[in-house]
Amino acid sequence: MARTTTQKRGKVQRQGRRVMPTMRRTAQRKATAAKLTLGELIAAAYDTAAGDSLEVLKLVTSPQMERLLGRRIVLSR
Repeated sequence: MARTTTQKRGKVQRQGRRVMPTMRRTAQRKATAAKLTLGELIAAAYDTAAGDSLEVLKLVTSPQMERLLGRRIVLSR
């Protein structure tokens, strides 16, 4: 049921939001994530960059890749 709050001009209904239980949250997150290994990711980067190791390093450690994977990959040359 919505709570009622008072403001200067009268009463306004406010809808509360219930937090989803942890088990359901993690299940949803894992269900949508693609299952890639680090080796597959690096192999795809080599295919994309035509074998140039410096370009592969740029691709794998880019901020866009970090955002898409949800993880930061750190490689050294």
